[in-house]
Amino acid sequence: MSRHALSRRRLLATTAGAGAALAAGPAAGTASAADAPAPNPYQLKLPHQIEAETLVDYLRMRPWSDGANRYKTAGQFPDENSALAWGAPGRPEQFSALAQCSSFLTMVLQRAYGTGTAYGWATREYFAEHFKTEAGKFYPTAEKFREGFANAAAIPHFTGVTKPVNLRPGDLVAFDYDPDVTTEPYTGHIVMIRERKGTLASSVDSQVGEGVIPYVFEIVDCTSDPHGNPAASASAEATYRAFPDTRIEEAAGAPTGWTEHNGVGYGHMVFYADPTTKLFAGYRWSVNSSTPRKAADRPIAAARVYLG
Repeated sequence: MSRHALSRRRLLATTAGAGAALAAGPAAGTASAADAPAPNPYQLKLPHQIEAETLVDYLRMRPWSDGANRYKTAGQFPDENSALAWGAPGRPEQFSALAQCSSFLTMVLQRAYGTGTAYGWATREYFAEHFKTEAGKFYPTAEKFREGFANAAAIPHFTGVTKPVNLRPGDLVAFDYDPDVTTEPYTGHIVMIRERKGTLASSVDSQVGEGVIPYVFEIVDCTSDPHGNPAASASAEATYRAFPDTRIEEAAGAPTGWTEHNGVGYGHMVFYADPTTKLFAGYRWSVNSSTPRKAADRPIAAARVYLG
């Protein structure tokens, strides 16, 4: 093995030369605050987001054929209760998930803030009292979460978020399904916000209302229906690939081949803001969905966990 020594004199000379090169040129000394990029600070992740992402990330390391990540479809798995398993670091084979949207996020909150943690509030009794878990059930429905978030000021450890523009990573958003077309146990859906990706206009936005603002969010959830797929038109397919879902498995070397899975994962949704009030105006299941939903038909409410 050869080693190349660098003397202190040579190091100083090299450093000075590099500094001179960086400072040279017509732009030297002319930068201003207006030329600087917008601030992009690191966002603090709350414990429940860390736990949810850890579970999803390890499960993504397991092949779908393992059956370790499943949505608990009504009528299926009658002998299995909803359950999440976090394994040891570096042991993806120890992680698993069988859940629905609300049971997934309830168990994530219990792991982060339940019995045995530094917080201790996210117990079965807490959810029964504040989110009205139905008798004989272990977890509140998405509808009950939505009702609770709409009155978040009365619920300990949560604060309401009424505008899409104010959603932060870790916030929870729940919405109801249409009562006249909904059959139990699917009362609605609930997701966790992971990141706001900006706005993305679509020709279907006007179905929600004139001038609505379409915010795209990356979300974490458990669903039987991934948020989009690459089967649409060429332009819609390109949009999907910019905002994909981890439950869509695309075949290697075959761009037109893909398989749809269910369970926990990352995806993208659109939440609309009213142009005047900035409040929730509706949602779209995916960026290439052609069916937006109005909040007047499917009420939406969001809330944020606070650690104080």
